[in-house]
Amino acid sequence: MESMNQSNPLNTDASNAEGTSMQSTPQTKTYLKIGEAAEIIGVPASTLRFWEKQFPQIKPMKNKKGDRFYNAKDMEVLKEIYYLSHSKGVRLSQVSKKVKRDDAGITPQAELISQLRNFIEKLLKLKEQLE
Repeated sequence: MESMNQSNPLNTDASNAEGTSMQSTPQTKTYLKIGEAAEIIGVPASTLRFWEKQFPQIKPMKNKKGDRFYNAKDMEVLKEIYYLSHSKGVRLSQVSKKVKRDDAGITPQAELISQLRNFIEKLLKLKEQLE
């Protein structure tokens, strides 16, 4: 298993233009445990386990004990699933058709959504600083 203290692809650094950054998560880990991932997404851990069965795009790494560890690609897919199912009201059967991973990881649409969300967050922070 890779080191848990590596540099973080989940940071909100402005130089991260690949779309793998998380919104307002100051984690310094490459992988997140299921409880941490569930808290960030805003759902119970049991929901993440259910989604893992329903969506083959979610492939958390597991250790010998079976503990799940989610990487940045998994988190982007989970956020997209949450957004579509909770915010947009799309049924899970339809969400699975919309949430697709390409060979490199997340879809270009999910990458663009992530970049736009990060941009909005930065604009809001800038607005707060100006007020």
